[in-house]
Amino acid sequence: MCAFVLHLAFPLTGWWWLTPCALAGLIASWCSVGPRSAVLIGYASGLLFFVLGFTWFGQTAGALLGPAAPILDIGPAAGEALYFAFAAGLASFAAQRCDARVVPFVAAAAFTLGEYLRSIGSLGVPLEQVGLAMIDSPLRPLAAFVGTFGITFAVALPAAALGWWLLDVRDRRRALVTLAACVAVAVCTQAAWTFWPARHAAPPTRRVAAVQGGIAQSLKMSSNGVQLAIARYTAMTSALRAARPSLVLWPETVINTDLSDPAAARALGPRFAALALQLNATLYVGSLARLADGRFANALFIYDPHAAGLAQFAGARGFYGKEQLVPMAEHIPGPAWLRTLPYADQIGAYEPMHNAVETIGGATPLICWESLFSDIAHERLRDDPSLLLVATDDAWFGTTEFPYEHAMAASMRAVETGRWVLEAGATGISGIVAPNGDWTQRTALGGAATVVGEVGAPAPGPYAVLGPFPIAVVLALIAFVPLAAARRR
Repeated sequence: MCAFVLHLAFPLTGWWWLTPCALAGLIASWCSVGPRSAVLIGYASGLLFFVLGFTWFGQTAGALLGPAAPILDIGPAAGEALYFAFAAGLASFAAQRCDARVVPFVAAAAFTLGEYLRSIGSLGVPLEQVGLAMIDSPLRPLAAFVGTFGITFAVALPAAALGWWLLDVRDRRRALVTLAACVAVAVCTQAAWTFWPARHAAPPTRRVAAVQGGIAQSLKMSSNGVQLAIARYTAMTSALRAARPSLVLWPETVINTDLSDPAAARALGPRFAALALQLNATLYVGSLARLADGRFANALFIYDPHAAGLAQFAGARGFYGKEQLVPMAEHIPGPAWLRTLPYADQIGAYEPMHNAVETIGGATPLICWESLFSDIAHERLRDDPSLLLVATDDAWFGTTEFPYEHAMAASMRAVETGRWVLEAGATGISGIVAPNGDWTQRTALGGAATVVGEVGAPAPGPYAVLGPFPIAVVLALIAFVPLAAARRR
């Protein structure tokens, strides 16, 4: 029941205020039994939570697998549920061995640490994060100081204390810990709001634009999909001339062909370069690029009227290749023989890229999946960009919850980094996000639309310097030091 209620905190319902109640019930169930039973309960509840949260996986891609389509949902959920089992086991150990006043801290830290561990690395799946679900709650300012995982802990700690107290309401120590945890979170949130740099950010001055063509995935993948996309996006972009944007962003792989191919480059490159010159704006075009080994990169080609184009790209200044690919969707991580497995031929054969230059003109691209990773966004701050670009092809997922969760991630990245975010989705959601996480421009899901607005200077908080790793270290200390001390005793 609590796993189902926790799912309701996410889109499409978005009832974030249910999160503390759901976590209180989950953690109470873990702390009320032995470690083995807790692990089983944790895995079962995690499996239900992620199955519900991942139902959008097969919206379009499921048709490619036919009877094997449930793998897209149940398979990842079965892996992610292990992190609930991990948190449940640590919470149960703490309930049996540690001082009663420490148990909520261990349980909350273990849950948050599990969320961190499943959200990093090439196999990470940074979805259904509790901290992300709270981006529209009063806890938002905390993200500028402790990031997504800090918000998760800020929710989980009072919830764990409440669940622990409800197991023995006569225990005065548990009641005091619950009260102290709630007061501490409230005080820290108020302090974060008071000292939040984004509240005093300079007015935006640079005009940018995003184009949402509104082409459904079935049309995009059809025989005339490329020509339809070229005609629609060039027409919609030409109409922006009067607005005078300095940068225009198109969605991910919207031109579904290889723009590095000599024939395609000669046919389309000069056209896109002329469009950029017509607007006097840098144009980012989502497309594909063939690499030397024959595999493809998911790329954004950059047409800049103020810089010389490269000959092999017929006018493009170069391209940014997607560095973090979706495992088991865009590529198969691991040895080559894995491609001989059933249905493996349905998985994309993209190659993870390593870009020599990631920031151009103060703008740093993130292609779709990359923008969900807190650590990747933080790493991109090394070049001190003022603007994060998010190009995504959420047309794969129709009107399911993922486009909304992706939009929530854009808000979170803006608050964490203190940067402006320009997002372009093939069918939405597109828009501009200020460093305080508010959308100054936002399109509806589906249909064609353009976004024009201003962005400005960064307004970073401490998290933009620290990043997620120190938060994870603190969480590990909170989770394991009391257990180690109890073991010695």
